[in-house]
Amino acid sequence: MLESFFITVLFNGFLPLGICLFVTSCISVRIRALDAVIITHSHADAIGGLDDLRDWTNNVQTNIPIYVAQRDFEVMKKTHYYLVDTSVVLPGAAVSELQFNIMHEEPFVVLDLQFTPLPVWHGSGYRSLGFRFGNICYISDVSDIPEETYPLLKDCEILILDALRPDRSSSTHFGLPRSLEEVRKIQPKRTLFTGMMHLMDHEKVNDYLLKLMETEGLDVQLSYDGLRIPVML
Repeated sequence: MLESFFITVLFNGFLPLGICLFVTSCISVRIRALDAVIITHSHADAIGGLDDLRDWTNNVQTNIPIYVAQRDFEVMKKTHYYLVDTSVVLPGAAVSELQFNIMHEEPFVVLDLQFTPLPVWHGSGYRSLGFRFGNICYISDVSDIPEETYPLLKDCEILILDALRPDRSSSTHFGLPRSLEEVRKIQPKRTLFTGMMHLMDHEKVNDYLLKLMETEGLDVQLSYDGLRIPVML
């Protein structure tokens, strides 16, 4: 989630790793407006939260812009057909009021902030998108980074990167060893890992990562729910 005095953007329509209902989670971090939701890919764990936007558009604001790649929008036409075409909704039923905007693998602007898509692989042959805004790079679901994406990561100051397991990568996600390899290659000033599974012992892994600051100068840590980072964009 990106939040400032001027713009609030959610990635994938829910608070990552949140265990509360969407509206309750937003209230807990004092969100009062959503300027956009940006979709990284169309797996269920990425777009399932679109339904939770219903309570938001019914009670907080009238509609929310959704930015999504064409390939993922085609999936939504099947999985969330009632959000894409609200004419099929029965009278009296309430669904999320969403404004779908098709994005391509080129920069786009939400209000006055530019987002640059970062194409990556999320399993063999499956395209997912990370995003760069200012000098912050966000890549939540990745198994490999194409060579053509690395130039888009140049001079990244804060990298938010997928790290599912402590021991190894899976077919669809970086594990901690691969994530650290990528940090050494990309060389951001600071890295926060996200998307960790239950096998990742937060305290033990963070202690290990802290030692990398001493040995390699790597500023890397695991993120956590409610983490806030002040940045200048």
